[in-house]
Order: sequence, then C-alpha cells, then structure tokens
Amino acid sequence: MRRFLVLLFVLAACGGSGATTSTTPAADNAPPTTAGAPATTSPAAGAPAGPEPIEALELVVTDPSALAVTFAADAIAQTGEMVYVPYLIDLIRVAGDEESFARVRAALAQVTGETAPEGATSPYAFYGSWLYRNPVDAGSTYLDWKSRLYGLIDPDFEALLRQVDDPVLASQIQWGGVLRGGIPELNNPATLAPADAGYMQDDELTFGAVIDGDARSYPHRILDHHELANDTLGGEPVALANCTLCRTGVLFSRRVGDRVLQFETSGLLINSNKIMVDLETETLWEQLTGIGLAGELAGTELDRFFLTVTTWGDWLAEHPDTDVVAVPDDGDFRANYSYEPGDAYASYYESDELWFPVLEAADVFPPKTEVATLDLGDAQLAVDVDALRAAGPQLVPVGDSLVAVVPTSGGARFYDATASGVADAAGEAGEEALVLAGGTRLPRLQSGQSFWFAWYGAFPATEWWPAG
Repeated sequence: MRRFLVLLFVLAACGGSGATTSTTPAADNAPPTTAGAPATTSPAAGAPAGPEPIEALELVVTDPSALAVTFAADAIAQTGEMVYVPYLIDLIRVAGDEESFARVRAALAQVTGETAPEGATSPYAFYGSWLYRNPVDAGSTYLDWKSRLYGLIDPDFEALLRQVDDPVLASQIQWGGVLRGGIPELNNPATLAPADAGYMQDDELTFGAVIDGDARSYPHRILDHHELANDTLGGEPVALANCTLCRTGVLFSRRVGDRVLQFETSGLLINSNKIMVDLETETLWEQLTGIGLAGELAGTELDRFFLTVTTWGDWLAEHPDTDVVAVPDDGDFRANYSYEPGDAYASYYESDELWFPVLEAADVFPPKTEVATLDLGDAQLAVDVDALRAAGPQLVPVGDSLVAVVPTSGGARFYDATASGVADAAGEAGEEALVLAGGTRLPRLQSGQSFWFAWYGAFPATEWWPAG
C-alpha cells in the first residue's frame, strides 16, 4: 500500500509540472517514421499539457502497475507521436486490468490513426502488425527501456535484449508468453525400434531425417510439445527446432566453427516465429531462417540437414531401419499433456486467428495455409501443400531455376531440374535424389515447410505455386 501511495504522489507531481509541450526523445534517438506512415496529430489547442512521456514510461519499469501503465498511455496519447508506438505495443503486454488495456488501445488509435477491432487479443495483433507495415525507429532510449521492462517479466530477458542494437528489430521482438526455457527442450532423447513403438499410428505426422545412413523419426506428437531436440544423428550434432505457432520444423547443425551449441527456448518471438538461444554464446536465433539476430554470433546462419514431413506409415515404409523418439517420461510436464497426436495447439490450428503480431502476408493464400518452401538465395518459392497433393508432382520455375516438387503424405520434397531437360517430375523420390523413369537423377534441394504468414514474413519477395 505504501508503494501505491508513493506512486500516486509521483503521478500527481508529474501531472502538475506546468509544461506547455510534450517532449519526444532527442533527435538522434528518435528518427522520423518511414515514408507513407499516417500523419501524427498534436493535442488540441488549449488542451492541458500532460507529463513527459519518457517520465511516465520510466514509472512503468519502476513499478509496472495498471495505474502506471494507464498514466503512460495517456501521456503518449497527448503527444500524438508515432515514435511511441513501440512503447505502447509493449505496454499491452503488462497492462494489468481492463481499464489500463483500454487506455493503451485508445492511445494506439490516437497515434496511428487506426482503430482496432473489438476483442481481447485483437488490438495487440492488430497494432503489432501495423508496426510491421510502418517500422518505427524509437532510438536507443527505447532499447534501454524495453530491456528493463522485459526484465520485469523474466530477468534473463533483460540481458538477452541488451544484445539487440537495432530499435526496429527490438520493437518486433515480442514476449511469447513463457519464460526462458519455459518450454523444456529434449536433450539426447531416448529412441526405440519401430517394433517397440506401439504408440505410433500409421497416419500421424512425423519429421523424418537421415544422416550418414542413420534414420530417425521425430513425431509431431512429441516435438509439438517440446519444440526443440538437441540430438546426435549419424555422428552429427543436430537440433530439430519446431515452431508450433508457424508450423515450421528445421533440422539444424549444432556445429558453428569449432563449437557445438546447445539450444533452448528463449521465450521470445519475431513475426510469431520462435527465437532460440544457445547456451554457449547467448546468441538469439530466428528459428525459421537459422540466422543469428543478436549476440556474439549475430549474422551467422546455421547449416541444416534434409528434413521430411510425412506420416509415420510412409516414413517406416521408406526407412524400415529407422528408430523413433520415445514418448518422454518428463514428470510434471508430461502430466499436462496426453502426447496424443494432434493435442498440441489444437484450438490454434483449428482457427484462423493469429495470437501474435506478424507482417501481413500477401493475399495469395490464407495466413495459416501450410506451404512447402524453398530458398535459392536469389529467389524463393512457397507451394501450397494441399494443392500439390491433389495435383501430383510438378515442375515449377523459380527465378532462373527449374525445380521438381514432389508431394509426401505431409509436405513435399524439392529437386533441382534446371539442367535436366525433363518434361515432368514423375519418378521415385528419395532422400538424396529424384530418379526419373529414364534413369535421370535430380539432386535434392534443401527445403522447409511453414504457415504462409511465417514464410512471407521472412521472404516477402517469394514466388508461389499455384500461381493463379
């Protein structure tokens, strides 16, 4: 109670400062917003001047009460300055009651000139997506403030975010609702022979990988709960990283130079995509691209291995010598989940709703359409998985290349047909090559799979199939 009374006194003192204009961060810390962003508005003539927004925001990181959040939102609303949009997006995450949430939403409507639809989560996703469309550089003051604010959620977040030196990137990084390590990764998971894996069902989805002749199945029923597996396959240290929010599994090498990294969930997201952190360097990694976002290895791209999304029955038929990751015996964590196929994120996958801010994708496919994906460096491709399964193998031009795309029972594999002179993609699709009827071998290309919104967020210049 004493802390609450002190806060009331501070708020009253700031509100009666007698200032005649509100102040934004210094020019070198608050560059103008991008061209084409909505015009800002100023307080109405004769309106009472409020406190300095930065003063009010400082109160939030001192004591993040609903009262302090409301006070900061009102102070920002009076300025009408878009440079404060990143602050307001973050205030949504700590708004403690309906009143403070409503005041933050009202401030966002004031400074952006747009009104979010009604709903408990829609203002957060709506205005967060606005920020992707209209990047705002809020300067070094914002970098420091956000690091401290997120440190109130999890002390580890402050150190992780202090590695980020780009205010626009910092504004796009959002809390995913769990603390660092809050989704426990699997480390050297136990495996079983197929004969001992009676829990597996022929039609359930699995990630499948083969390295140096060793085949392994990583069932969705397990990786959709744990999202990360630090493992060794075929003598190679690997990490299977699975972002459930964007339906993306990637098999990365854990080797970077002469080091072997171990990954865990950071608790942070970008474009609703999982951000990983490694224990050796504390670098933040974007899961879909495998690129270091911030930290010692920022800019480094992780190597990856082929990964196939298919059903257990098809994987076992192709690789009868495979093993399969066992259902973990993980105590309290297991008590919360059945590990039955499809029980993880079931309501999320059944709806069109996105829980977190994203870059609004081109209106080519619905945002949660599963697409098989290819990045050739100078060109990218997204293929509608359901449409491909219905149409069968396809030859698809991508930039200056030609690729053969062959459906699996859960996704697709891609093969290089650029120099082949072939007229169709019919043949026997394997882990390393597509063997056509005449014996021509097309080498396999590294590919991925995700929801359309996630792929577009990383590669907005992508091509797509079907083109119509």
